[in-house]
Amino acid sequence: MHAFFDSSEFTPTKWNTAEDKADFANKLLNFMLTGFLAGRFTEKLYNRLSMCFGHISHFDRGCFAETWFDKPESIAAFVNQLVQWPCFGDPAFTFSDVEQAIQREIARLNLVQQVNEAAAAANRQNELSLLESLEKKYRTTGNVIQMPAPAPAAYDGPAEQLSLIG
Repeated sequence: MHAFFDSSEFTPTKWNTAEDKADFANKLLNFMLTGFLAGRFTEKLYNRLSMCFGHISHFDRGCFAETWFDKPESIAAFVNQLVQWPCFGDPAFTFSDVEQAIQREIARLNLVQQVNEAAAAANRQNELSLLESLEKKYRTTGNVIQMPAPAPAAYDGPAEQLSLIG
């Protein structure tokens, strides 16, 4: 595992050491950089991540992973939320210093652009697949099936504007 962060960068809390903070930051960034692999999303990583960057705990780790890591579009949403989070709190009581450090590293590595491009490519592929299946369904020998035009509705009501106030 590559170490992006050192404990000297972080303020310990009453409940966590600076080493704990550095360990979390390194594991999260390595998880992200190795493709959000399910096997690297451990219970320990989930427990801390569910309390950072504005996340709330889902029902469990599986639900969290399904929400954020199951397709390129949700991964892009996850990374975009991370970089936009305002990092509230005093580092002596929160992981706000860790959140800020991760945001800086994500920006340095240009990760936002990478995940957004992957999401756009996946979306394009999904749309092309849908287009292909719709064309197979509705095109016959290259001709578009013509839909009948609806007949104009007959209306014998008043032609003037009615008052909106009784």
